Amino acid sequence: MQYSSLINRIFKSLFLKVLGSICGFLTIVITAKFLGPEGRGEIALFVNILTLILSFTSTFYSSFSYLIGNLKYKIEDVFNLTILTTLIFSIILLIIFKFFHYQYAYFILIAFVFANVINYMEGIGYAVDNLNLVNLVKNAPSILTFTFMLMFLSFQKSVLLVILSYLISFIILFLYIILKFWKFLKLKINLKALKIFIKHGIFVALSTTTTFLLYRIDFFLIEKFYSKDILGIYSVSISIGEINFIFLSFIIAAVAGKFFSDEGKIILKKSIFILWSFQILGILFFLIFGKSFINFLFSKKFESSYLPSIIILLSTAIYNPSSIIAVYINIKIGKTYIPFIISLTSLIVKSILAFFLIKEFSILGASISSLITYTLTFFTYVFVYFKFIKN
Repeated sequence: MQYSSLINRIFKSLFLKVLGSICGFLTIVITAKFLGPEGRGEIALFVNILTLILSFTSTFYSSFSYLIGNLKYKIEDVFNLTILTTLIFSIILLIIFKFFHYQYAYFILIAFVFANVINYMEGIGYAVDNLNLVNLVKNAPSILTFTFMLMFLSFQKSVLLVILSYLISFIILFLYIILKFWKFLKLKINLKALKIFIKHGIFVALSTTTTFLLYRIDFFLIEKFYSKDILGIYSVSISIGEINFIFLSFIIAAVAGKFFSDEGKIILKKSIFILWSFQILGILFFLIFGKSFINFLFSKKFESSYLPSIIILLSTAIYNPSSIIAVYINIKIGKTYIPFIISLTSLIVKSILAFFLIKEFSILGASISSLITYTLTFFTYVFVYFKFIKN
């Protein structure tokens, strides 16, 4: 695949991806402006707990990619697994929440049921190389959530109304998917496919959960040691610093389906080159306009997020090629234990660093722990690339 073809494929879904990313970011901006640092901290905590759960369950979507893309199962052979496994996970969560005292716990459970099925469809989209389905699943929730949140907050400034915006968005998209794929739903469970689903997906799920904790262990430690106000400010730093993840997800959504082709290795290298090009431009922009950007969008209450934002931007720019390599290893090579081991090791390192640095330097220490850990993770994946992929 030539660079021009790859770039055309990446920009094919530009409008929906950009719109979804803008709406996701504006959701953070609006909740910060309407609810202040404390309210923003509360919303960020809700979203991150839900995402932590989904980071384990919904990332079994790679098993759907593996079953349909590599093993050539038909969609009707595996679609019912999206419902079955979601119900099993929901029961487990219900039991856990009996011992987990958090005021919005049951809202998280409701959101999970719908969001998990939606996220599974991403794997099916990759397997059949349906870029429209992938982009719908990845971007529609952000667009719908922003729309409902803006409507609700115009009437009343309330954390609960923002949470309801997330719930309604997931329910609408879930109903759309069920109506569209109803013809593929069978009552009979393919036990062989279920076994492969679990065997292939377990390491991906564990790897993704440890990776998410790698991204967020500093956030949860901030919540432990400091107030919701500080948590809200740091959530803004994370949101700005992780803008690079938008470039990453954009590229992965466009090229993951092509990793199955004979040109998979070439596409992998070109994807990393394109990713770094976008990230460098983003960092340069923020270095020049960052302070004004924060004061204008979030207000001066959040100006202390500037320096941590720069550090996290650098951290994610260094780290992101690792994620592309990890996706390639998971869905093309099938050695799903490798990203898991790397993520787990990185999580342990960052947890130790973050614990001491946060207690000493607050949100600045949190961002520094990310920079050190993400750099070490990147060099680990460089070694993996030369050992398992290049040759």
